[in-house]
Amino acid sequence: MDPETQKKIDAILARVKEPETRRSVGDLSLVKRVRYSAREHAFELFMDIADPRASCLVCGVVTATIQRSIERDLQLAFEREFPGCRVLFS
Repeated sequence: MDPETQKKIDAILARVKEPETRRSVGDLSLVKRVRYSAREHAFELFMDIADPRASCLVCGVVTATIQRSIERDLQLAFEREFPGCRVLFS
């Protein structure tokens, strides 16, 4: 990946916040890898958000809601920084 693209990605990860702690997803290492396909103009983000350890139904719902919020914010940030790109989550 070229240095300019990497710099933009690092800035996005520093800017997007986890909604509960308000710390950046970069600081929390919630995105473990970003893959870019220039041919497809697409980014694939590999998330590192674990399932709750407890078998509590509410915990699972809260975790899923937080993950969707983070993914939405990341998608908007990537689309703003890289117009016309696709963003996929794994």
